[in-house]
Amino acid sequence: MGTSGVPSTSTSWLGALCRGLKKSAQQIRAGELVQRDGRPFRVAKFHWMHGQARAAGFVLLDLVDLANGARTSEKLRLDDQVEVADVEEKGMQVLYQDEAGVHVMDSSTYEQSVLSPDLFGEGRRWVASSPELEVEVAYFQGEPVAARVPFKISVKVLDAPPAVVKADGSSTRHVVVAGGVSVMAPAHIKTGDTIVVRTEDASYMAKA
Repeated sequence: MGTSGVPSTSTSWLGALCRGLKKSAQQIRAGELVQRDGRPFRVAKFHWMHGQARAAGFVLLDLVDLANGARTSEKLRLDDQVEVADVEEKGMQVLYQDEAGVHVMDSSTYEQSVLSPDLFGEGRRWVASSPELEVEVAYFQGEPVAARVPFKISVKVLDAPPAVVKADGSSTRHVVVAGGVSVMAPAHIKTGDTIVVRTEDASYMAKA
């Protein structure tokens, strides 16, 4: 699919994880959904802490409770097992966003629903940036608990100020793309162009 569709990687954003699967703590990454005490959490940050001397080190997971938004941290040994959240994934197309929330349509059944922007986490800034954006929504016990935009998308540049050559010879500058997001782009990018950006960090990838 195009860059405004589902992620171009061969696995889903949950890593094609099956129900009941466990992973070692060192395999967990930010953005994944894990299950602790029967409740789903999103891994907000993953910290690799190196051990001292002969110690193997450990990982620190910053977790967000998807039921109430509460944040907590958990320190684990590298080989500790972490249960992946038992979720169902659905591909959705964003229709529009208003005061009620993000209106989406199930890509398989065409059923429409409304999601809270909070489900997208940092990815919420891209929801209004690309027409017919394809997203993935995770359901836990029938309720939507998380949503994710593609790894990369194509967006239109709304404002590209003149580039100024800096002392080091570089001439990149911030441009504003659809959705109001600021992206550092090369000097040749101008207003009206369409560029490909990495949604995780709003970085420029290429001119579409």
